[in-house]
Amino acid sequence: MSKKKWAIAVISVLTIIGFWASQKLFKSNNPGSINSTKLEGSIYWTCPMHPQIHQDHAGECPICHMKLVKRQESKLGSMKESEDDKRTDVQITSNQLDLIGVQKTNVEKMNLTAKIFVSGRILSSSGVAFQVYENDLRYIHAGLKFKGESSTNAEEVISGVITSVDSIVDPSSRTVRILGAITSSSKSRLSETSFSAEILIELKDRIFIPESSVLHTGQGELIYIFSEGNKLTPKKIKLGLKTEGFYEVLDGLAEGTLISSGPNFLIDSEAKIRGSSEAPQAGNKASTPQCAGGQHWDVPMSMCMPGKTNK
Repeated sequence: MSKKKWAIAVISVLTIIGFWASQKLFKSNNPGSINSTKLEGSIYWTCPMHPQIHQDHAGECPICHMKLVKRQESKLGSMKESEDDKRTDVQITSNQLDLIGVQKTNVEKMNLTAKIFVSGRILSSSGVAFQVYENDLRYIHAGLKFKGESSTNAEEVISGVITSVDSIVDPSSRTVRILGAITSSSKSRLSETSFSAEILIELKDRIFIPESSVLHTGQGELIYIFSEGNKLTPKKIKLGLKTEGFYEVLDGLAEGTLISSGPNFLIDSEAKIRGSSEAPQAGNKASTPQCAGGQHWDVPMSMCMPGKTNK
């Protein structure tokens, strides 16, 4: 072998050894990088009630002994929901409803007064301008009354009426400018001083539901509807203004529907756990989470409890 070829071979071997050593050193100093690479897109099992539990095989939660559910790690390292990780209907007894404090509420139309809080500036002794968020524009029109105060004289109540609504949305704040005429008599006012106020909105013959009936999830607002036999079914709705402990319902719910109110998070927890159970076979119902011997799955508590089930 010529000296030139020998030198090339030596350099190649040294390069491979150097690369291997650098990778070994990097992995030893960064153990987390090894795990993150292996977890990316991998399957594991966890407990819906105790998400800190991670196993590489099916089984029971060591804390509450309920059946573990399958999850998949996404490429970004966040949990990816499995296809069967959904809310399902919940069957509950009257005794259990009394125990957890969930009540049946009949959806009806009501007349309520809401307030939209705004801020702006005083233009002159007789005029103001303030901003309203675009999602509240459905309630705003000329003729509505407002009352507020200026930054220089908080003791004085400034009242007036809306005279015009702009037709252009500010792209940075997502608000629309509103002009109003001051109707209350008072001292002279300084122009361009800040102004805060509330607009009074009369909501007549609208569907309202109690605040305690609404569950705010990452994918929208949710309520539970009662049907025959105390079966509770989740349903997404669209909400409007909140006032006096009630939410206006814009879409998704009809007058006369029977819904639940109170600690609905207990019902929702059970619905998610049942939905996270293994997908049922065709024609079979989803199974209740399995508990250890001498225990039963308690619906209100959403966990395994000692003793036999209370039918």
